[in-house]
Amino acid sequence: MNLSSFLDPVKLQDTPRLFTAIAEWLAVFVYFNIYKRRSNNRDYVIQCIVTFLVQTAFQFVAGLLPIGFWIPSMITAVALMYASLYVVLDIKPKDCGVITTHAFVLAEFAASLYKQMYVWYVHLVDREGIVDSVIIMVVVYLLTYITYYRIERGNISPTRNLNVNNKELLSVLATGIGAFIMSNISFINTRTPFSATENMLYVRTLVDFGGMLMLMTEMGRRNELAAKNENDAINQLFQKQYEQYKLAVDNSEALRKEMHDMKHYVMALKNEDDPKRRAEVLEDMEQAIAIQESFMNTGNRVMDVILTTKSLQCQKKGITLNAMVDGDLLSDIHVKDICSLFGNLLDNAIEATQQVEDQEKRLITFSVRPRNQFIIVECENYSEGTNVRLKKNQHRRFFKGSNLPKTTKEDNVKHGFGLKSISQVAEKYGGAMKVSYDDGWFKVKVLLSSNN
Repeated sequence: MNLSSFLDPVKLQDTPRLFTAIAEWLAVFVYFNIYKRRSNNRDYVIQCIVTFLVQTAFQFVAGLLPIGFWIPSMITAVALMYASLYVVLDIKPKDCGVITTHAFVLAEFAASLYKQMYVWYVHLVDREGIVDSVIIMVVVYLLTYITYYRIERGNISPTRNLNVNNKELLSVLATGIGAFIMSNISFINTRTPFSATENMLYVRTLVDFGGMLMLMTEMGRRNELAAKNENDAINQLFQKQYEQYKLAVDNSEALRKEMHDMKHYVMALKNEDDPKRRAEVLEDMEQAIAIQESFMNTGNRVMDVILTTKSLQCQKKGITLNAMVDGDLLSDIHVKDICSLFGNLLDNAIEATQQVEDQEKRLITFSVRPRNQFIIVECENYSEGTNVRLKKNQHRRFFKGSNLPKTTKEDNVKHGFGLKSISQVAEKYGGAMKVSYDDGWFKVKVLLSSNN
């Protein structure tokens, strides 16, 4: 066989269209399984099949077009990859642009590596054959995509959006386009400093590999920074709840003292002849009595202060808070963890309930009780809409680690930390968190091990 003929630029480009479609589909499939999906299992299978058929059909049609349509065909192939990712993944447009660039460069590298190995194999055994080509393709693709998946899944969090800005998107696109141009320039024009026929495949494979590594490294750094920012935000939330608790302790002590001095109010009323002034004193007394009635006695001083503070907030917002708490169960839980867990639970419930227009439905029920070897914490409130998106059947199980329901707020960098902090406390004490939303009622259930 004449190897120099086999190394002709046109023939080198002639990767079987089915192999090209498989490379692009596998690249998309990898990200289907790395990033968070919006569809259930049945729809996901259908989407995977449709995606493969569309990409295969397109590559078949593109193979029938003149060489002049090569660039438009590549642009269309990328657009199809973008559309597939956008439909399947729960993703923003700019984030999808970044993911598509990663997938495209990965597909280019896999196809180039296959061709590199096949040319080397033909040169070694002096034989061509479709069976040999398929075997090499399968081996190269399996090793490439499995390895890539194992590495890249650690670079992307399944619980948060990438939240890419314009500058970051342009940087990623520049890397992807640059890698594509440099790796394919020899096939377009053989009279460039990078165009030596015998080195075409080496240049293409190495440039695609370099571009892929650059994109993966940048994604890893972005994920590390996002994780650090998230941990910092959650820690700030812990500290905020603790500071609120300390402030509430000071306030409650002052209020108790004020109640102790209630006799001074009575004396002031007896000696006050001005009706306006008497009304002011009476108003102060009513407020003090209302505050005293709000004081909770659960058996845990920290829990008492938190519930008292939240109860006062509910009174001001026209919310009814019904609490049944066995505070003695919380004796082994650290003060800061009690503040974070119960502070966030009640803050989330108050935030949602205060938006309910019907005053009769402004209700929060809260309980802490034992069950077997666990402490059961439940907080339920009526909500006309929830800031948490639950997938099908997701409300039926408990959440651990990063497998949490998603916030529906647009900026999930700043929102959703309340549930995460609750989940972290639950896991710290050998438990888990469960979220449900049914017929207008939003419920958070937390299990804590009573053996800690």
